[in-house]
Amino acid sequence: MGRLLLTLWASHAMENELARADFLRLGRYSSGSIPDDKQNKANLMQKTTGFIQTERRNAVTVISIARPEQRNALKAEMYGEIAAAIREADADKDVRAIVLRGEGRDYCAGNDISDFSNFGDMIDSSGADPKQFINRDSAPSVELVHVMMEARKPLLAAIQGNAVGFGATMLLLVDFVFAAPDAKLRYPFVDLAMVPEAGSSLLLKERVGYLKAAEILMHKGMVLADEACELGLVNEVVEQDRVLDRAFEVADTLAKKPPIALAETKALLRRDIEPLADRVGIEFERIAERTTSTEAQALFKQFLKK
Repeated sequence: MGRLLLTLWASHAMENELARADFLRLGRYSSGSIPDDKQNKANLMQKTTGFIQTERRNAVTVISIARPEQRNALKAEMYGEIAAAIREADADKDVRAIVLRGEGRDYCAGNDISDFSNFGDMIDSSGADPKQFINRDSAPSVELVHVMMEARKPLLAAIQGNAVGFGATMLLLVDFVFAAPDAKLRYPFVDLAMVPEAGSSLLLKERVGYLKAAEILMHKGMVLADEACELGLVNEVVEQDRVLDRAFEVADTLAKKPPIALAETKALLRRDIEPLADRVGIEFERIAERTTSTEAQALFKQFLKK
């Protein structure tokens, strides 16, 4: 399977995966030496590659994918590092928003293709069931998806160039996306005999409707920046040299808003679909909680003094 993917990808004259990122990860293990889930998670989540960098700008944490010579393709450990960085920022009371970005000409080329090859070789030689490696404990990419789903603070992305495979589908888990004019969202799953990941088969359909999602995932495989903005996959298309600045502007604005109300609003927007009456009830529960909160009461009193 790994060799087949390499052959297919080479025919597209690309260096890195422009495909799915879930199965990844385990090519570093030789036959007969497959660790259990806990050991595998420790191995992959704790190793530091140096390719994921974080910095603080006021109340905003910036997470950079810094592997530009490989178009920011993600190795297994890098998924774990991004997950850890988001988790840490989400738990930090002084952080109010999180910005994701990529160094160089591309945002993220998805999973490093060498992991596909190594994974296929490991499965062939060991006879292991590949499905055992798709849970949070054994697959850092799965862990990252769940961490992004669970993040309570706003996630923003500043993208340029290619956002491919997981680099594109992860944006559906982000709250604000700002794109340079040259940005391209690429979903080459079907052409590589794969299927979409990171919940994108559901989230993309919800965002753009079934017919357009089918066109993107089954036929075209790519969405340019302007169309992505029209479809609601991108908030704004910004001048090439202002993409990151624009993301910071919005992040700074969000950072000044009441944090609990912001988190609860995000949680409501991200909730799975339920009957309307249930959603109305949940909203009123949150309103009751917020109305009596110290944070809201202080704002009410400040407003009444005007």
